[in-house]
Amino acid sequence: MSLPSISPQPLFDTYSRFLGLSIASFEAEHTAILDFLQRLESHVPAKADYGHVREFLRSYAGWETTFKAYRTQVERLLLWSWLKEGKSILSLRRQDAEAFLAFSQEPDETWVGTSVRRRFLEVDGVMQPNPQWRPFGIQGNKASRKLAAETGSEEITSERYEMAQGSLKQVFAICSSFFDYLNDQDVLVGNPFRAIKQKSRFFQKKAKAASGKVLDRLQWEFVIETAEWMANEDPERYERTLFIVATLFSLYLRVSELSGRPGWFPTMDAFQKDPDGSWWYVAIGKGNKERRISVSDEMLGYLKRYRAFRNLTPLPYAGDPAPLLTKHKGQGGLTDRQIRNLVQECFDMALQRMQEEGRSEDEVSNLRAASAHWLRHTSATYDAPNRPLKHLQEDLGHAKASTTQDIYYNAINQERAASGKYRRMKEQ
Repeated sequence: MSLPSISPQPLFDTYSRFLGLSIASFEAEHTAILDFLQRLESHVPAKADYGHVREFLRSYAGWETTFKAYRTQVERLLLWSWLKEGKSILSLRRQDAEAFLAFSQEPDETWVGTSVRRRFLEVDGVMQPNPQWRPFGIQGNKASRKLAAETGSEEITSERYEMAQGSLKQVFAICSSFFDYLNDQDVLVGNPFRAIKQKSRFFQKKAKAASGKVLDRLQWEFVIETAEWMANEDPERYERTLFIVATLFSLYLRVSELSGRPGWFPTMDAFQKDPDGSWWYVAIGKGNKERRISVSDEMLGYLKRYRAFRNLTPLPYAGDPAPLLTKHKGQGGLTDRQIRNLVQECFDMALQRMQEEGRSEDEVSNLRAASAHWLRHTSATYDAPNRPLKHLQEDLGHAKASTTQDIYYNAINQERAASGKYRRMKEQ
């Protein structure tokens, strides 16, 4: 039973205010949320549901970008469950999860508006919901935004709301995580989202696996620029991070080929110069096989920068024993997990910069899912149009050229689209 007479409103505040408010101060400052919950109590256990979601968000509040993504999706789920289905989130089943995914793809028009920066406005010292806020937002064009700002009116847009595949997958992943959390807290048994058997009706299958693990050009530029900015601002803390990001990307490395494997600990001697003057990175890859990877001139620049920071000679010499990566405190190199965490910190900062610049959800959403391994896929995808298949195969360490061909060369869609753009069916 839906509750059409009650319109959706924001339920959770900004990251800093959410973490900073105690229960007592929250109740005093956000009476509008409490009033909203109270209106629903005769239909659904809104206060109890809200409490479960609030604790879930607190458990994922280590990073502001993560908090915002989780807040958006579980808030939509909560409002949909109450206002469209008239149900507690604890009573949702598989068919409800499917219905919510379908609703997320095509929400009611009254649930869609232009994106607003502030969820709550202070009115007479009390925080009130922004009347222009909607659960689903469309970023209007520049002219429309400027006109709205000049006239003080609500921004008007003729755009139709469309949820990207990456965003829909995020809905599924975050809602699944929420119900996993409820299971872990012994609040609930079962997960309605993981019970969905035919996910293909919602998610389009990609032609190749790597196509979903590639940062687009804009995202990669933000990542490398952010790594450089962090290193310039705080070299002691982030110069190493810049070297890691550049090396994983430029050399198509797996994390283990930078951190080391049993019986192999990488030193600066992993960078080797041959008699012809070419540089190579020698790693121990899968199956403990030695792998030689060509080093670009640009990568040598990042290597020189990192070695200068560590007060080493500009370039490694034969047998150079200096550890490739060092801890800031303590002995030994970095573990796989430590490297992944450093890269993730850079990704999170790049995502924050994109959001601060007002980038759209479609532009930033893919970066939320990225891991350190994506740098290998991203670089290989970019290089495939410009490098012979055999060269890329050997640098990637693939046993078969067909693997490289299938993953990277078949993923070059822009070039394929460009070559077919001017085909004609009849003579002009």
